[in-house]
Amino acid sequence: MTEKVLNILRRQSKRVCCVSDGDLFEKIPPSSIEFLLEQIQEIGSIRKNIVIFDHQLKPEISKFLIKNGFSPVIVPSDKDVYFAIECLDIVNTQQADILCLGIIETTQLPVVISAREKLDILLITQTKEDAKDYMPFVDFLVTIEDLLKTK
Repeated sequence: MTEKVLNILRRQSKRVCCVSDGDLFEKIPPSSIEFLLEQIQEIGSIRKNIVIFDHQLKPEISKFLIKNGFSPVIVPSDKDVYFAIECLDIVNTQQADILCLGIIETTQLPVVISAREKLDILLITQTKEDAKDYMPFVDFLVTIEDLLKTK
């Protein structure tokens, strides 16, 4: 995001709820995860921050996530369905201004389209290429590729 966009957003107190695919977070070094959190907090205050995994976590990863304000959730099957339910719950019951989504693939496109009707969308993906299908429905984009370059 450009500095101009961040300055505009800083003036407003936005409420941000985040739902992320754990596979995306496992590809990011811890220092970059902290930098990513700083970027999100520039936009607004994080009210809910869930990272969804479909496998057990190493204790040090779990402790790191909890220490940094994430709520790791382990689902035994069909992580995509749980992801969609959490997003729609935020859209329909939480008082949020921005839905922050950390995604790896395009399976969540219908959820993004539905959420976009009520909230602004901040999308976190690995590359801009991964986000191309989402772009018509996204207000803000953060890529891990750019994050690693600026860190």
